[in-house]
Amino acid sequence: MPSARKYDLLAIDLDGTLLDSAHALPSVNRAALHRAHDAGMRIVLCTGRAFTETRPVLDQIGLDLDAAVTVFGALVTEVESGRTLYRTALPLDMARAVTDWFQRDGYTVLWLTDTDEVGFDGYVLAGPNRHAAVDTWLSLSPCEVREVPRIPADAAAPVRLSIIDEAGALEAVSRRLRADFDGRLTHNVLHAPPYRLSLIEAFAPQVSKWYGIEKLCRRWDIDPRRTVAVGDDVNDVQMLEHAGLGVAMGNAGRAVQAVADRVIGTNDACGVAELIGELLAE
Repeated sequence: MPSARKYDLLAIDLDGTLLDSAHALPSVNRAALHRAHDAGMRIVLCTGRAFTETRPVLDQIGLDLDAAVTVFGALVTEVESGRTLYRTALPLDMARAVTDWFQRDGYTVLWLTDTDEVGFDGYVLAGPNRHAAVDTWLSLSPCEVREVPRIPADAAAPVRLSIIDEAGALEAVSRRLRADFDGRLTHNVLHAPPYRLSLIEAFAPQVSKWYGIEKLCRRWDIDPRRTVAVGDDVNDVQMLEHAGLGVAMGNAGRAVQAVADRVIGTNDACGVAELIGELLAE
């Protein structure tokens, strides 16, 4: 018999969406996720965070979730085992070219690897333009990274390259990066609330959160039209545009709300719980 549910997969961003402005998981949201899971929906966290940074939230939720889309869709991970299901890395030659490009401006480059592939989370490639927030991230993140003067010859291809700076400076870098590598990579300029820093994140050109969700839809034989995606930031736009129902948080920027099918309450008002209640009532 066909499912009585209208939607089979709920894709939820973390920072600014599921988590409140104190970066905590509200108990109301947690309870709502459990109700959706009990109703038969697949719950998928979709975040720009590394899986190592996502694991504590998964543990807090306390559900037997199947998979998580992390690193903006570059990794899709089996939650229970931590095993990578799908990895989309930057080709090594491109990764080294982009790293050299960042370093010509003196930036410290964060080279993130797939932990399941190499056993640790990546490298910090030192540069004279080392923003203080680099060390903030190193002190607060659970990721295991190694500081090196240069990327080792046998380094695995990265799933993400990042630099940290003030937002205005990054916007200028972003314009040049787009001009010099147009079509050969994708990148976002973001603010990372848990670490109170701004950064550029660069990925393989096809990567997005929706890219990761599509892989799971094929794996689980789910019609993409039967998906709901919820987010608040520019790196959520594609999944909101392509999901069966794209939902923007009340705290999302105008550009994000403009592509959404509907807008719900803010993260501090537990908009995710509000949405789940409405979906289950339908």
